Amino acid sequence: MSFRRSALSFGLVLPVLLFAFHLSPLQAAPGVTIDEGLRQVAPSEAEQEARFNEGITAYDAGDFSKAYEIWLPLAQQDDLAAMRNVALLFREGRGVARDPARALYFYERAARGGLVSAQLNTAYMYLEGDGIERDYKTASFWFHAAAIAGVPAARYNLGVMYEKGLGVEHDPARALGWYALAARVGHEQALQRLTLLVPSLPGPPPPSEADAALSRTAPPPSPAEFDRLDHGTP
Repeated sequence: MSFRRSALSFGLVLPVLLFAFHLSPLQAAPGVTIDEGLRQVAPSEAEQEARFNEGITAYDAGDFSKAYEIWLPLAQQDDLAAMRNVALLFREGRGVARDPARALYFYERAARGGLVSAQLNTAYMYLEGDGIERDYKTASFWFHAAAIAGVPAARYNLGVMYEKGLGVEHDPARALGWYALAARVGHEQALQRLTLLVPSLPGPPPPSEADAALSRTAPPPSPAEFDRLDHGTP
């Protein structure tokens, strides 16, 4: 599961110099509002897309500095996919000095904008304490957002958090529910977890000794482990 450009949101935040062509910052052509003037000089969606793809080409070629130079202005214009990719560069120190705090800033901006891949990345940063303070509660929030969107790894990890009571209340029933949703689409660890957990759950009350021998439940399963594969490729 890799995400390159799964959600976009283009803002109109542009430097004053971009629209100061024969106009003062507080003036517009007759009959044209300042907002309309901004739209006229803003890059088109096609131009934004082409520029973003230039960053992908640079990244794939290993020119991370160029990718950063391309994506940062797009991220500053509220392009969610560019925000997420800039965050990746800061997180891994590619083309720019590693800066987990700035990585988290861009990840969370994109996550709040609804980019599912950024929601998952944000959750992993909080889960791992990747250069920031570990925060299971916030990690569970972002895993939940990505789980609702259908990401199997997020559903599985949310199940682990409910099973262990990390950032959420200990709730084996909810854990099983999230494991089951992840297992439906073939998440291997979720399938394994269900195989271990279901036999260990208590069944109906056993019959009396007069009717049959007492039944026994399976031994408790080994502790659950997180799926730590954070897909970081742009």
